[in-house]
Amino acid sequence: MSPAWKIVLQRNRAATLAVVVALLFALVHTVVFRPALARYRRAAQQATELGMPLDAVSAPPSASARVSALLNDNSLNAAVAEEQGTSGALTAGLLDDVTRLAARRGLEVLATEQGLVTQMPGSVQVRAHLKLRGSYAQFVGLLADLARTRTLYGVDRFALEQAGGVTGIQVWISQIILKRAAARR
Repeated sequence: MSPAWKIVLQRNRAATLAVVVALLFALVHTVVFRPALARYRRAAQQATELGMPLDAVSAPPSASARVSALLNDNSLNAAVAEEQGTSGALTAGLLDDVTRLAARRGLEVLATEQGLVTQMPGSVQVRAHLKLRGSYAQFVGLLADLARTRTLYGVDRFALEQAGGVTGIQVWISQIILKRAAARR
């Protein structure tokens, strides 16, 4: 480098440093941030194509037909849900369904008890306690049948007692019924 340029660079050291830093930032932007921006844009496009737009302006996606059917099958009008929960009709339906599934699996139903009914703002939770007799394999089959139904069941807990080659089974089960809001006019 010529001595004249050295003198100019030394006098304008701050400006030279600023130009070098700007060039470094441009290099980092090109190498690091542009590919990251391209990946983000591709991911956002794929999310939009899948029905999950990341743009806050666009309308939220509607539920799929399968989810809508599941919600519809497990919901009642709010007033009807409260009335049936209070009267015991929901618990009776729960016990009827589980007893039917247990009988289909060959389990002997020894006793059924109604549990607590919890009224929540958006749902009703009904509980029941069943005493069954049968094999472990039959009980596992019952759990599989409960999982395959389109009803929102929960097995809260269970106890198995082996006595004389027969398994005594106690099951505490619950069901959630969603409350449907009245249609707006």
